[in-house]
Amino acid sequence: MAAPPATRFPGPAALGRNVVVGPNEPSPAALRAAPRVRIDADVLAAPSAAAAVLADRWLRRAPTVIELAVDNDAAREPEVVTEPPYALGADVGLDRDRLHLLTWANSYDLRGGDGPRWWHGVLAMRHAGAGASQTADVTLPDGRDAWIDGGPRGPLARPLPVGDDHPLVHRESVGLGLLTVQGAAAPAETLAPDQLAAVTHPRGPARVIAPAGSGKTRVLTARLRHLLRDRRVEPQLVTAVAYNTRAAEELRERTADLRASIRTLHSLALWICSLDDRRQVIHERDVRSLLAELVTVARIPNQDPFQPYLDALAEVRLALRDPQEVEAVRGDIDGFAEVFPRYRQLLADRRLLDFDEQIYRAIELLLTRPDLRRTAQQAGTHLLVDEFQDLTPAFLLLVRLVAGPSAQVFAVGDDDQTIYSYAGATPRYLVDFDRWFPGAAHHALEVNYRCPPDVVAAAVHLLGHNRLRVPKTIHSGRDDLPADTSAPSVAEAAQR
Repeated sequence: MAAPPATRFPGPAALGRNVVVGPNEPSPAALRAAPRVRIDADVLAAPSAAAAVLADRWLRRAPTVIELAVDNDAAREPEVVTEPPYALGADVGLDRDRLHLLTWANSYDLRGGDGPRWWHGVLAMRHAGAGASQTADVTLPDGRDAWIDGGPRGPLARPLPVGDDHPLVHRESVGLGLLTVQGAAAPAETLAPDQLAAVTHPRGPARVIAPAGSGKTRVLTARLRHLLRDRRVEPQLVTAVAYNTRAAEELRERTADLRASIRTLHSLALWICSLDDRRQVIHERDVRSLLAELVTVARIPNQDPFQPYLDALAEVRLALRDPQEVEAVRGDIDGFAEVFPRYRQLLADRRLLDFDEQIYRAIELLLTRPDLRRTAQQAGTHLLVDEFQDLTPAFLLLVRLVAGPSAQVFAVGDDDQTIYSYAGATPRYLVDFDRWFPGAAHHALEVNYRCPPDVVAAAVHLLGHNRLRVPKTIHSGRDDLPADTSAPSVAEAAQR
């Protein structure tokens, strides 16, 4: 059955919709002044530049004419990357997947000259119970007309004009078979101005620099509550990622009133692995037993003969370094380049996962299994990530793959608080956040509610010597207290 033409075209300017035309078809009069991006076989072979252009325009809701000069079935074929993750590094991107999303996320289909089709509206009628509308995209079951928004989810940069100010339902909701009307309420809890700006970040990726005592956990929980309650984002589309189980438990305690998915990186990875098959998770003692089956080591008093191999396994699977390179640099792990694949095969044969294998195998599955990737990316449609400064290359790649083409990552961290330096962990991923999440907004929490002024001043002076950092302003929220006081913070609500 042919889809009906869109009732309204090109829709309100605030929605910033694109059009897709066929090869050599003219631009419609309504978008004659809009730039034109051509997607042909050459672009599909090297899609990163075109994807970057469309991503920038999608985030800004800047209308674009997209000339689709290839078969759409070929353009939407999911990517499969079979190279080992260590050979790819954290920079690998599934740019064809991203190009396809951005081609259609906020676009009318004008191919063939049969009138513009707004496929999100069509799907809302076919699968979510919406009706036809004469003034907007669809009619909701309660009789209200509504727009199905294909832009980045969040408040519009400018209001819809009077007469067109119908409710918004996002394409993400339609994809779930729902007609959730987007919310626009402000957070109910009391927040400092810098915290409020971060929590209410409107759309797209965001980096939040949160120095010690500035209320990082409060911002994370308030953002989670703001997405789920105030904006009415569906819980199945939101995941918060804590660095360890203790931090995850604290987030759960503070959001017990929400249906929030809160995981550690490893539990997220284990869930992804379980989408393929169930394996038993083993501990370091068991890893040593497996290594004993594969390598012969000298027994030297007061030395751990297997520790170099454990460290090398972490370098390959978390730092994404080539096993041959690791063996050559270390010099104390003879035969490691051959041991590495044999060790992983032993895990697979016995249906086991060790701690780091959860991460590495999850990445492998996301790269090679588009069906599984779709499931994981639905849960990571809106991804909140804590302690971003402590990510290893493998952790960063996992986050990027789960976030998917829309890259709606809300990253919180402090480059001056890097704790871990093993396995390639670096604050660079936070400092250079825009490299991996182009178009990101930057927020900074600038008040330390925990320490008195002279302590904050001394810390700022000391941290200023760090070479790899984001320039920042920090001042104390306890201006009335001396350094040696034991009194509680004057803004305890802001730091919790």
